[in-house]
Amino acid sequence: MEREAELDWIRRFLAHLEAGTTDLAASELRLPSSIFTSAEHCSQERDFVFRRQPAVACLSCELREPGDYLTLRIGEVPVVVIRDADGRVGAFVNLCRHRGGPVARGRGRAEGGHLRCPFHSWTYTVSGELAAIPNAEAGFDSIDRKEWGLRRLACAEAAGVVLVRVEGDESIDASEALRGVDPDLRAIDLPNYHHFETRETEWKCNWKLLLATFLESYHVFSLHRESVHPWYFSHPMVPDAFCGNLRFPVARRTLADLANQPESEWHLADHATIQWFIAPSTLISYTRDYLLLWRFYSPSPNRSEVVTSLYSAQLNDAPETRGRLTKAFDGQMRIAGSEDFSLQETIQVGLDSGALPEVVFGRNEVGTQVFHQGLIDSLARRDREGGIRA
Repeated sequence: MEREAELDWIRRFLAHLEAGTTDLAASELRLPSSIFTSAEHCSQERDFVFRRQPAVACLSCELREPGDYLTLRIGEVPVVVIRDADGRVGAFVNLCRHRGGPVARGRGRAEGGHLRCPFHSWTYTVSGELAAIPNAEAGFDSIDRKEWGLRRLACAEAAGVVLVRVEGDESIDASEALRGVDPDLRAIDLPNYHHFETRETEWKCNWKLLLATFLESYHVFSLHRESVHPWYFSHPMVPDAFCGNLRFPVARRTLADLANQPESEWHLADHATIQWFIAPSTLISYTRDYLLLWRFYSPSPNRSEVVTSLYSAQLNDAPETRGRLTKAFDGQMRIAGSEDFSLQETIQVGLDSGALPEVVFGRNEVGTQVFHQGLIDSLARRDREGGIRA
């Protein structure tokens, strides 16, 4: 975080702690349970939230050198992001223009500066141009190779984050997509982090249920009574909202000790897990010398795909460093999976029954309200522009 924002947040938290208060929204937010169970609503989110909004694809540090690439799916569209020979990051549909085979798998570096489809070895440059159609004789004489490169997608890189949008021709305004969180991310110097490991998991519940567990600590005293609550405050909650994006630190109990120390010695990262939500579906969780990037998606209402990556502030080649990071990753995944996410699967079963027509988010759950209101606004905007029901 920027220094003044860091000090301001600590001051507000300590004031709430002393008064026994917390940040409050203007009112409760009531939402129909169908937003978690409706196939129609899930389809609208896919088409008008995931595909039409810029999404965080990865961090810049994963594409350090020209030719470095990684693959992912955004709104079910297969995507490859790659750094070209001039150092720019581009994004393409990861489908060969011949018969739709993948031109890249996983992550790596383009061999010889080219991507190749395994089906018939059609080959593309790191800038997406069609480079070769081997052993085809006159089979593709009518094709203008200049127009038959990989389908390019809107892509932008800022503050150590790579953003991709899979539909729409307009360029990505990175400052708008990262509004509010951009200064914080620049302050922690994301481009100099190092990718350690990525894990993919699936859960039998809606993606919004999973992501929202990170946006309020109200549940910590109850759900995490034995695992996390002894070290972390459940209350107060002090989120900062930036037109859909969020900053939401979760304070450790040691932060209370700062009330007796000069502000020059206040450092939030020593006493909190600092979280940033980047709309529509990405969370960055920062703890001292490593961070986690969480990406959420639901291909169907009651199934979620979660991609979680850990990055280290230091090179992680030493065995002791790798062991420490693996232990930290295991712990984070274990608590999220066995406590937060497993409960959301149970909640999904109940919501799918139709027995609970609506859910409510309290005035104290400001972060979750901002998250859901942002989705409501996105669908409403699509309704005005293109005709869907919000």
